[in-house]
Amino acid sequence: MTDSDNGDEPKSINIEVSGAEKKRYVSVEMPYNQYERLDELKNRNGLTWRGLLMHTHRSLGSPEAEGDGQYEQLNATRQHHGFTWKGMLLYAARDLEDE
Repeated sequence: MTDSDNGDEPKSINIEVSGAEKKRYVSVEMPYNQYERLDELKNRNGLTWRGLLMHTHRSLGSPEAEGDGQYEQLNATRQHHGFTWKGMLLYAARDLEDE
């Protein structure tokens, strides 16, 4: 497979996030070229995929979440601002690129 073929195939990311009572998993699918851009950005900033989600949470904030787990906090931010999980990652990328 050549590099140009990779851009057409979707890439899946599974992110483990601690919940109030158990670990939760967030799955995101995106085009390969978008994945590559985000992966390079997160590595350049010393972040993980979960770190990108937390960056968005810290940048935007949200009302108090039900439960004190990280998943509940992230989900409250996501819902409050009308994002999908992928949107949360893309917001972090845009914010970090602007810095």
